[in-house]
This record gives sequence, structure tokens and C-alpha cells, in this order.
Amino acid sequence: MTLAAQSETQTAQQSPNRLLIALLMLSLVMPFFFYLGGLRLSMYRVYLLVFAVPVFVRWLAGAGGRIRTSDILVIIASFWMMAALFINHGVNSQLEFAGILVVETIVPYLAARVLIRDLVSFRTFVWWFFTIVMVLLPFAFYENLTGRPILMDFFRGVFKVYYNVNQEPRLGLERAQASMPHPILFGVFCAPAFALSWYVLSPEGKFFKQIRRPLVVGAAVFSSLSSGAFMGVLLQAFLIAWDEILKTIKTRWRIFALIFGLLYIVLELASNRNAFQIIATEFTFSPGTAWNRIHIFNNAIDDIFRNPVFGIGLGYWTRPDWLRASVDNYWLLVALRYGIPAWFLMTLSALVMCWTVGRARLTGLHARARTGYLIAFSSMIISAFTVHLWDATYCMFMFLLGAGAWFTDTDGTLDQGPESGRVKPTSRREIRYTRFPKQAPDDAPS
Repeated sequence: MTLAAQSETQTAQQSPNRLLIALLMLSLVMPFFFYLGGLRLSMYRVYLLVFAVPVFVRWLAGAGGRIRTSDILVIIASFWMMAALFINHGVNSQLEFAGILVVETIVPYLAARVLIRDLVSFRTFVWWFFTIVMVLLPFAFYENLTGRPILMDFFRGVFKVYYNVNQEPRLGLERAQASMPHPILFGVFCAPAFALSWYVLSPEGKFFKQIRRPLVVGAAVFSSLSSGAFMGVLLQAFLIAWDEILKTIKTRWRIFALIFGLLYIVLELASNRNAFQIIATEFTFSPGTAWNRIHIFNNAIDDIFRNPVFGIGLGYWTRPDWLRASVDNYWLLVALRYGIPAWFLMTLSALVMCWTVGRARLTGLHARARTGYLIAFSSMIISAFTVHLWDATYCMFMFLLGAGAWFTDTDGTLDQGPESGRVKPTSRREIRYTRFPKQAPDDAPS
């Protein structure tokens, strides 16, 4: 069976969790919310609260496979962040914020662990992801030209909606936030669909047919006019090109890692600026924004080392009067608010997931989907150095983190057929000699 035929078979199949996946993806892009007491509830928070217990019970019961290292790291990190808030501000004043933080950290991750268990479910997720980005694109373009977020205006008469973020135009266009609280969140939210749509929705075909979906995603990301989000798309495009051009070289990713490491060292040694400063200033729409990020990092790092264990919580961080309070770096803010252990646990969970997924023995469509996942998730990790992730975009990050675990399962992740070769054994050891005759290919178990 060719890859194209396998892809058509996967398309025809339906995931048993397709409705729950669709509802979650749709809830992430709803721009309205309401209050229950002092708690702000958007549609994705309603989803997470309703399904928190069922998802946790199913995960404990083994619906997401065996419990993994990343699972434990995410859970410990979320409760460490809660403890940091209580230690810095007291339980009563931060109970609601800390509670919703734990929910938004653990539940999207475990939802992905439970709902995405095979290639069919993963493809369902990617299809909904791309479809939502495609539907939002015309609204984003309209906002680029007029400055009016018409989706939020549509719901404004009935619900409370996100504020219209009025920022300076870039390249003669208004920045589109579509249904998100901020334009950069819209761009970062959409960006992972670029590589996922290339590898999962169009696994084989002519270039101009395969590039159509990623171009739609790229246009949506560009409409946000956010350098951090667009840098993620450029990174994905480069990695896809590297993979496709050098697909016949098995060690292409080791070669890439070597070249990247050498380039980083050269940047560090040959310039009076470090690599972070070079990237921040050269890959941006606005040099002023880049220098703000550099100054934010230089000032916030001092507070981190003064409060290494539990951070400063939501309190004031030391900075010049002219520097704004927002911290446009998710990884930096985690360490600043909740301490270095929280940062370490979250970082380690992402690295462990990428490492284990990258080492999984996969072939055919599964291997292509794995490549798309690693490129998409890695680009979101890097984009998080330029923006703080919150609300639906943070939930998407956690969902994407959990969506990779199924690749490491031994059941249902190896393709069969001439293109993928024989099904690889789950163990590294092979039986070289046997008194039984070899099984003919036609008699191989399906």
C-alpha cells in the first residue's frame, strides 16, 4: 500500500474522540466570556472544568497509555506554581487564580493524552486546527484593513468579549487579533498548524498542492504582524525544506544539530552581542520591541536569582520607570513568578517529550506525522521566548505538549507495506536463529 493510499484510508476512518476534539478546538477560539462570582469563564474554561474529572479518571485508568515522565513533570510543575502563589500572596487572595492556572496547565495536557491515541485521532486534531485557522483568516484580513475585530463585535451585544487591542499599525496594516486577547497570541496560536498541515494533511503529492494549506496558515500568522509568531513560521519553513531536500540522508537531523551548534558558537564569539540579542533585534518588525525584550530579560533575571525557589508571584519586579510591566517571554515569566524549579520542570517536560518522540521507531505516515509534530511544537517553544502565553494560546501549548505522547506507544504506530519495510520489533533484540521456518510475507499478521 502506498503512502497516498494509506493517507486516504486514514482520512476515511473516524476517531471515536472526534466530537470531544472538535469541541475543545472550537472552544479555544470563542472570543466571549462571562463571570461566575469573581471567576472569568470563557468557553474553553467551561470545557476544561466540565471534563477535568473525566479526563483525569480516564488517564488514571490507562486510557492515555502508561504514565510517563512528562505527565509527572507537568503535574508537579502546576502544583509548584500554585504553591508559589500561595507563599507569595496567601491562599485566600490567589485561590481562584491558582486554581484556574492548575486547570489550564494539567487538563489540556491530559486531554491530549487521553483523546489522541493513534494517527486517526491526531489527524482529526490537525484537521480541526487547520480548518479553524482557515475560517479565521478572512476575519483577520478584514481587521488588517479596517482595524475592526468583527468577530468580537458580533458577540459584543450578547456577551462580554476581549478588548480591542489598539496598537500602532505595521507595514501599513492594522494588527489582527481575530478572536484572541492580543494579536501576538493569535499569531502564535495559528503558527503550529503550518508544519502540521504540511506533514499530516498532505503527506504526499505535488508541491503546489501540498503547499496550499501551509500558505493559508502563513497568511493567518502574518495578519497578526507579530515578529515572534512569524519567526516561528519561518523556522518551520526552513526545517521542512531541510527535511524534504535531504530526505535521502538518514543523518540529516544530526547534521543540522551540528551546524546549528557551530553557528551558535560563532555568533557568541564573533559579536559583542549574545545570540539571543542578535535574534531579538534582527528577526523583528520593530527594533524598539526587540530592545524592550532585551531590557526585560536583563532586569527580570536579577529578581529571579534573588527569589530562586518560589519567585515573586504576581508582585512588582525590579525595572526602570520607563520599562513596561509586561514580560514578553513565557519561559522567563515562569521563572520570575514561580521560581526556577517551576521553570525547570516545565522546560524538562517539553524536552523529555521531544526526546522520547524523536527516538520512537516509526515508519511511513507515522514518521511523517512525528516530524510535523516535532517541528510545530519546537517552533512554539521558541516563539514562547518572545511572548507570554496565556488564555487559549497557553492551553493550545499544553495540548500540543500532550499530543505527542502517543507516538511513543508500541501499538498502532508502525506502518506496514513496501514503503515502510517490515514492521519493526518493539525490542532492540532480534532472534537470529529458530527451528521454525520463516513466515511468508503473505501470511504476515495484520
